[in-house]
Amino acid sequence: MPATTDDRVDLLAKRCDSDLGDPDLWFRPDGYPHSLALCIIDSIASTGAHYNSVKNVLRHYIEYRQAQGGNADTDNAGALLGTFTELGGPQQWAEMTNNRKPTSTSKGAPLKAAAIHEAAVQLREQGINSTYDLLNAAPSKIEEAKKAWISVPGQRSGITWNYFLMLAGIGGVKADRMVIRFVADAIGSAPENVSPTDAATLVKAVAEKSGRNVTHFDHAIWRFESGRPVNQQH
Repeated sequence: MPATTDDRVDLLAKRCDSDLGDPDLWFRPDGYPHSLALCIIDSIASTGAHYNSVKNVLRHYIEYRQAQGGNADTDNAGALLGTFTELGGPQQWAEMTNNRKPTSTSKGAPLKAAAIHEAAVQLREQGINSTYDLLNAAPSKIEEAKKAWISVPGQRSGITWNYFLMLAGIGGVKADRMVIRFVADAIGSAPENVSPTDAATLVKAVAEKSGRNVTHFDHAIWRFESGRPVNQQH
């Protein structure tokens, strides 16, 4: 007999209790509360990549902006697009960040740099130029922005959109392969039988049941599955 949703929530909650330690000691995700640019870059660069490569992209962008006298920590979408214009386009931007990875393994797939550029364009067209715009947007505006985002090459699943929101400070779950693997193991299923939506729904349910921040739950699970320490030592 298939496990009910309540059963799966209970199983996942038990696994979180046993594997993730004291929630008060969890490492907290940093995010970029004042930089829509860094939210866009990090979320799209992170797909199918080791996080060190993402950090390198961010570091190159931050250093480039510093050399210009700018501040990446407060960059909006317009500032990000300005760097593409100055450099000559996505190809040159990819070279500046030393990351020429494509959006997928499909032949001829565009660069992640091109997807970053397109996502910034789409957000601006939706009237979202800053994290302030995003955090204060009406639900209908957010939904339109999501539709625009998932139209960008390589972003159709919506995983990077959810991560983008989390980086900007809107609670959620980035149901990537790490989170799916943890959830699947906890509920006794194979990862291929757990969709990103299912994984996100179950993690959100556990967070609500425990009264904890769902983004913090997501981050703790990701750290555990990627072999990083989950709890800060005091």
